[in-house]
Amino acid sequence: MKTLFSRRNLLMGAAGIAVVAGVGFEASRVLRKRYAPSPYDDLLAKLDDRDGSAQIGEAVLAEVEDFDAKTVAAGLRAKLAQASLADIAAADAAAERLVEAHGWVLPQSVGLLCALAAKAAA
Repeated sequence: MKTLFSRRNLLMGAAGIAVVAGVGFEASRVLRKRYAPSPYDDLLAKLDDRDGSAQIGEAVLAEVEDFDAKTVAAGLRAKLAQASLADIAAADAAAERLVEAHGWVLPQSVGLLCALAAKAAA
């Protein structure tokens, strides 16, 4: 009588687990929402919820005069080359660089990134 934990059974089990993990990973990539390409995709990848951020961005755009997406994107890219978005947002808040969006007060970097998401969605 063979034992339950033979080398063959263990290898087959490990292979089965690897296949299931691979399918799960690829399914999440395939099922993820896709967006039309934009010149800001490298920046927008920093957002957890691009659609929600675009809604916030619409409110930011309503408050900001003469928004120049190319200039904003260049500025954000330069800052993000030096620090994380969380660090930049914290520095903006500490320096009182803030934007308002329908009563919400946001760090300037986060608000401008949301505005880029709104521009990309338009």
